[in-house]
Amino acid sequence: MTATAAMRLLGLRVDVDTHDGMRLGVPALLDLFHEAGVKGTFYLSMGPDNAGKAIFNVLRRPGFLGKMRRTGAARVYGLRTVLSGTLLPARMIALALPDVARRVTAEGHEAGVHAWDHRRWQDKLPRLSHNQVASQLGRARQAFIDIFGQPPRTFAAPAWFGDERSLQIEEWYALGYASDCRGVEPFLPVVGGKALATPQVPTTLPTLDEALGDTHADARAFYDSILDAASSAAWPVLTVHAEIEGGPYADDLRRFLREAAARGIRPAPLGEVLAARRATGVPLPRHRMGYGPVPGRHGTVFMPQRS
Repeated sequence: MTATAAMRLLGLRVDVDTHDGMRLGVPALLDLFHEAGVKGTFYLSMGPDNAGKAIFNVLRRPGFLGKMRRTGAARVYGLRTVLSGTLLPARMIALALPDVARRVTAEGHEAGVHAWDHRRWQDKLPRLSHNQVASQLGRARQAFIDIFGQPPRTFAAPAWFGDERSLQIEEWYALGYASDCRGVEPFLPVVGGKALATPQVPTTLPTLDEALGDTHADARAFYDSILDAASSAAWPVLTVHAEIEGGPYADDLRRFLREAAARGIRPAPLGEVLAARRATGVPLPRHRMGYGPVPGRHGTVFMPQRS
């Protein structure tokens, strides 16, 4: 067995939510990953950047303003993004930057679909009709085809917020896997009493924006805790954001990747994590889906129900 094969896998997922995350954060992360010699899975938002509409959550969701202050959202995202889709027009995300998107796969990373309109999905999914949900997924899928010349093999619901309708549409698209939820290990979701064929590879670890100023004083303390968790969890998956770790917290991620390698942890695309899990020969567990809270995140997220 080679030294690389013997290392513990850590699924590395990158969410791209905004135009500037695509324009600035993705190239920065690609450079950082090249420097560290690691690969990951990039989930690209395709359509309009309506990030500025998040301001309406200040009125609707208790605790949202506190999180914005705690994470320094204005500094992280910049004024242009904070106003995007409200006082300033929404810019397209991956569709506006196809060369950046294609660089992801050219450098050996996985690419998948995150959203058409991230903000609309995150804020309005329960109120969307089945046709509207299908349209959001279909437009994002077609945009991916327009950029890459082939359909996506993986999808990740914005803000880990999906439902049974989105799972069934993903099933129809015959994806290799999805990453729509939080959880502890890869599994098969159960809808209507039947296990679907599309596995979920959930995010298992906290994210920096959830922990910063809440459970951890700074990014260094957060990533130290992730090192410990990744060393002990069976199938850990970490999500980073192009706007955050590809921006003001890039040096913290760089240090984390260096120390992960020193501890025998190898970041890898989520597809590789799923393949390694399947190689154990143990069938994937099956779980009904529901919603639950995550520390540091307002509202609830999609997750398996283990009881």
